[in-house]
Amino acid sequence: MKKIRIAFAALFVLPILILSPLYGFLPAYLLRLFGLKKQADRHLERSGHFIGSSILFFLGITVHVDGRENLPEVSNICYMANHQSMLDIVAFVGPARLWASILAKAEVRRIPIINLWCYALGCIFIERTSPHDAVKAILKGVQYLKDGRSMLIFPEGTRSKSGKIGELKNGSLKLATRSKAVIVPITIKGLRAGFEHLHGFKRVHAYFSISAPIDTATLHEDQIANLHEVVYGTIAKRFDELPGEV
Repeated sequence: MKKIRIAFAALFVLPILILSPLYGFLPAYLLRLFGLKKQADRHLERSGHFIGSSILFFLGITVHVDGRENLPEVSNICYMANHQSMLDIVAFVGPARLWASILAKAEVRRIPIINLWCYALGCIFIERTSPHDAVKAILKGVQYLKDGRSMLIFPEGTRSKSGKIGELKNGSLKLATRSKAVIVPITIKGLRAGFEHLHGFKRVHAYFSISAPIDTATLHEDQIANLHEVVYGTIAKRFDELPGEV
């Protein structure tokens, strides 16, 4: 069942991805030629939103998004989300209609078209086996946030396959505290049932919840020391509140 459903989705998703350089990057390139950089970036974002939403639609997944009113009106947002599925980023870009740089595995650079969208997002590629490369990536992320760009971080470091939220690594919080960015906790639930744990043909309902922002620039030292507990607690509490299976 899983293979049939994914194959069906691929019939529609692959053409959308393959043609994206034509309807996404070519118009953006032409806009930049005329000095319209903001319009070019916005066009790429709209195209990314369309692709992300299309992937989930054809996989038979409905993502319920709440909390958009919690999004602060600043540009240097550090989104911090739990990570359980390969579709988490797809939901972030698609139904949630958000856009941010992401720490991505270096191997992704070798995947055609996907790598183009990684560059469009401003991904920071990292060799996970190299501690030195990890430090460089964090420093680059800090600079991105200082420059007014947003970033999406998965503090667990990798996807949790247990159905529970894994331990948040303190190092990821340094991206926000060192750049004095605003942290926006995000809770994602149910996407594994639409891909990794997919079975049958019933439509899957998943949840994407945006919690209240935390301005790290206003925190005292003791608050920063306990920040990982606050972020973890916010995500975990909302995870338990959301309906559906993990």
